[in-house]
Amino acid sequence: MAEARSQTRRERRDAMTDLPRHLLPASLLLIAEYCGETTMWAIWSEYGGGHLSVPERATPEHSLSQLLGYAAARKFCQAFGGELLNIPKAAAAKRAVRNECIRRDRRNGMGHFALCRKYGLTERQIIAICQAGEPKAFNFDLFD
Repeated sequence: MAEARSQTRRERRDAMTDLPRHLLPASLLLIAEYCGETTMWAIWSEYGGGHLSVPERATPEHSLSQLLGYAAARKFCQAFGGELLNIPKAAAAKRAVRNECIRRDRRNGMGHFALCRKYGLTERQIIAICQAGEPKAFNFDLFD
């Protein structure tokens, strides 16, 4: 059971590491800044959509040490020890990646119904995503 959960966690983390950074919530980017992206993705994979009570110090037996490795858990606890962190789901970033995959599959000839089945969405949603086209760039000049 634990092995299956670990495999699911790994698959989820691997699938999401290509999320657009500009769409990631600031709290995830803060974790990445202090502890590295590997730690951020592991924390997000395990606790995304919930909260994490960070201990002052990590022990080798602590669940964070099991998740991150002892050295990374110590670094994480040094940065965030004693805090209750809300770990976001990063829904906007996941949705942007999903929608891009839908548009790519559609350009490659996949029909609306096949896309519905693959992504678990209605045909109306698939059509709306495909008609919306590519999202506009989120970077702009402050003085434009």
